[in-house]
Amino acid sequence: MELVILKYLAAFLLFLSIIRPLVRGLWKLHGLTICPLLALGIITAIFPAYGFRPECIPLLLFALFLSFANLPDIIALFFGLQSDSYIDRGILFTLSSAAAFIFTLWISVHFAPPLISDFSTEGVETIFLQRGRLHIRIYGPVEEDIDTGRPLLIFLPPIAGSFEVSDTVCTALRDRGFTVLSLSRLNFDSPSFDQDGTPVRLFFMGLYRLGSALTGGLNNTRANARGRNLEESRRMDIIYILGELTRSSFLTDHLSHTDINTVFLAGYGAGGAAITVLAGRDDIVERFPQLKGIITIEAPLLSSLEGDPLPPPLPLPADPVKAFYQQALEFINNIVPRKITHISDIPRPALPLMFILSDRVIQERTGRYETILRTLGASRNIALLAAIPGAGPFDYSDSPRLYPLLSFLFRGASPNENDPGITDNNQNIWPELTASLIVNFAAFILENDMDHTQEIPREIPLEIPWEIQLKKTTLENVYLEKGGVWHFPAGQTILHP
Repeated sequence: MELVILKYLAAFLLFLSIIRPLVRGLWKLHGLTICPLLALGIITAIFPAYGFRPECIPLLLFALFLSFANLPDIIALFFGLQSDSYIDRGILFTLSSAAAFIFTLWISVHFAPPLISDFSTEGVETIFLQRGRLHIRIYGPVEEDIDTGRPLLIFLPPIAGSFEVSDTVCTALRDRGFTVLSLSRLNFDSPSFDQDGTPVRLFFMGLYRLGSALTGGLNNTRANARGRNLEESRRMDIIYILGELTRSSFLTDHLSHTDINTVFLAGYGAGGAAITVLAGRDDIVERFPQLKGIITIEAPLLSSLEGDPLPPPLPLPADPVKAFYQQALEFINNIVPRKITHISDIPRPALPLMFILSDRVIQERTGRYETILRTLGASRNIALLAAIPGAGPFDYSDSPRLYPLLSFLFRGASPNENDPGITDNNQNIWPELTASLIVNFAAFILENDMDHTQEIPREIPLEIPWEIQLKKTTLENVYLEKGGVWHFPAGQTILHP
């Protein structure tokens, strides 16, 4: 509710500034000159207080524009001078400003998040490890559904959004038979949460590093290096959690009714890339035999991307001026980001693996999804790619509900009119569909007794990928591709949970 009030307060200040040239009674109210500046301050404060709100960005840009338009009057006001330049703007400027204002305000209202969005509490335990730096949420069985031997799913939420955008998915997975362990790291995820439950959001530089890694990690080496750091941190977290499960610890005390010898890993983005790399390391697979399979969601492998290497340094000339020039040139070449030009080492996962992706992957076989497609083919165990028609990169979570503008701008490649359950207004179905895909895959692995201890051929089959169909799902036309090595009779497919 506070967010709505702030947006409407900023909109009211902008409205006063727009109509002031047309209303003679407002000319003498010189304090109205700073209305755009106040509105700009209010909208700017929304981001550190409430996190990234994409629907407020157009209104923020309009407030910035109007502040610059009023800059001469604002300067005059602060120096105690008289200025009425706003009167001479003309009707065309006023009407165009009003149209832009109405449009940006409509975006901020139409794509606003729900007023109430609380975390699930039923059957959920919250614990902190590593002196409060690692926040764990355990989604266990509710009282009327106490059973034993539930498989454990270690779930890595998106770094941008964290628990906020994955809570509904975790709840749906719990309701389908998993015990779900989700984690968030303090001052790493945005937002993270302290032991009092207060959200801790990244400051400007942290948001810049995170945003550049997410948006530019596929394009230039500097952003890619930041993305690699995100993947490395997630790898360290997952190895730590798996280590805690192998010994009697404070963590295992909270996993009653759970079979900790049957563990699946799932993750978004950097977390998904991290577990893909871990699944390709034989030492990790042998160290943790309880791992049965991994599921990644929109997780390109930034650690497999490389830029062209820098040329070797030339010997310094004897002339000090030329030597200084050459050293300066080499320094600039080292700090200027280089473009990503090729793919280096691709992991060869030895665990059953499923990639859940936007349906853009059906058409975009290079770029964002190229590392995933290569890993699909290089897998040493069964590998599967799944895409729901109409799904965009942000849709396999609660982002369509909490960040509807992102879901609108980054839609899937194909229309979803063939799937009556999915509509633009039915934003709550995506977490359920995501959970169904994960449970389908896990059930298939367990019922077919897929285990990484089986003898796995080292050579990569050549007859992949190809399109298949789910035998039975909540949707009729989920797109699937097979990869890797399949150990079960032809004709079998993922089982409906």
